[in-house]
Amino acid sequence: MFCIKCGTQLPDGQPFCGQCGTQIRQHNQQSVQSTPVYQPEVVIMEGLCNRVKSKLFVQNGKGMLTNKRFVYFKHGFGKIMVMGALVNLTQGDIDFEIPISDIDHLEDGRQGVSKTIKVFTKAGEMYHFYFTKREHWIIAFQNVLAGQ
Repeated sequence: MFCIKCGTQLPDGQPFCGQCGTQIRQHNQQSVQSTPVYQPEVVIMEGLCNRVKSKLFVQNGKGMLTNKRFVYFKHGFGKIMVMGALVNLTQGDIDFEIPISDIDHLEDGRQGVSKTIKVFTKAGEMYHFYFTKREHWIIAFQNVLAGQ
């Protein structure tokens, strides 16, 4: 388990991060295994997220990670032309979503000189993203994937 705030690796069962003091949410494994419990969808993290579609094309958008899925919102070209940099303050339109249960693993990637994240699904699909606050996204993904 990793601290969502600073990324420090923590032993299971620790209630607070020893590095920054952030409270760590724990799951009662016994109750999860014995009794199915409805868990509401909770937004873990959201922010600017550009999808790398090829070496020459990066799509401007926003990402949202919940305890149940990763959602990618794209900004249309027309909206970008009208709003310019202010488009980053808008939500955008849902382009696709990936259920957390479908994510197999993450890998580091590159787009030019920028570090990126590649998300691989169990079906063999690969999605490539440039995130602002990349390290925070990696920690958030690791925590969500560890909790399933």
